[in-house]
Amino acid sequence: MAVKKVGFPTSVMGEEFKNLLRLIEEDEKSSGMGETSGPLLDLYETKESVVVEADLPGIDPSLIAICIFHGFLTIEGIKRERLSESERVNYLCMERSFEPFRRIIRITVPINPKEGRAVYQKGVLTVTFPKIKEKRGEPIRIQIERL
Repeated sequence: MAVKKVGFPTSVMGEEFKNLLRLIEEDEKSSGMGETSGPLLDLYETKESVVVEADLPGIDPSLIAICIFHGFLTIEGIKRERLSESERVNYLCMERSFEPFRRIIRITVPINPKEGRAVYQKGVLTVTFPKIKEKRGEPIRIQIERL
């Protein structure tokens, strides 16, 4: 997903939105073509809601942060090794990573972000947002006053 840079002044765009665009660009650069830099996820909609399910096995839910801003959902956190310093081992093969992760996904369906709900169960994070009826695109008749 290529993000088009637009030269709006800070007062119009806001620093937070600029930071979000920067994070998306970093996410794209680190992911490579056709790969993801973070947990695998599914995004789908039902009649009443939009749902994101992310595979996050072995991650403490208190180390996961979820944020939605201008239609972009960010899921980030860190997967920590379960061994204490005294239990350290000499790995012969290590395929699992223990490092910070971040996924940013655009939600294109109109939702109510204030009523979002997240549940972590059996290694799967499920984030649900109720859909709202989009008001843009509906014609609104404006009466003309005679002076």
